[in-house]
Amino acid sequence: MVYPDSLIRSTTRLSRRSSGDLRAIRHATTRIEELSATLDRELLREARPEEQLRLLRQTTSQITRTANDAIQAYRRLTEGLRVESERSDTDPSEAARTAQALADARTEMLKALEVASQRYPWAKPWRPEES
Repeated sequence: MVYPDSLIRSTTRLSRRSSGDLRAIRHATTRIEELSATLDRELLREARPEEQLRLLRQTTSQITRTANDAIQAYRRLTEGLRVESERSDTDPSEAARTAQALADARTEMLKALEVASQRYPWAKPWRPEES
């Protein structure tokens, strides 16, 4: 299929706008999983409760910062999709693919955060919303 120049520009514009933020969300998910795995290994080696608590606090802080970065990327991409959807030259299928990729990235992030949250036995379990 041959697209008019305006649709090609739209696809390029949307791709440029979304690729970095999607990458940031996926990277944050991977980072959270890595931080959790590292914490598991460190907790197994550490017998002192006060040191275990320090490790837990330190990792929680890193996970929080990483999740906050992903949230900012999610907000930018959501706003970018909103702006693109209002344009007359946006390719609807490109926008739909980007929205689905964003939803998938969000779901993966929430799963990683759910696993990380299980380190807090005193906290009530929570379930991420399904998209």
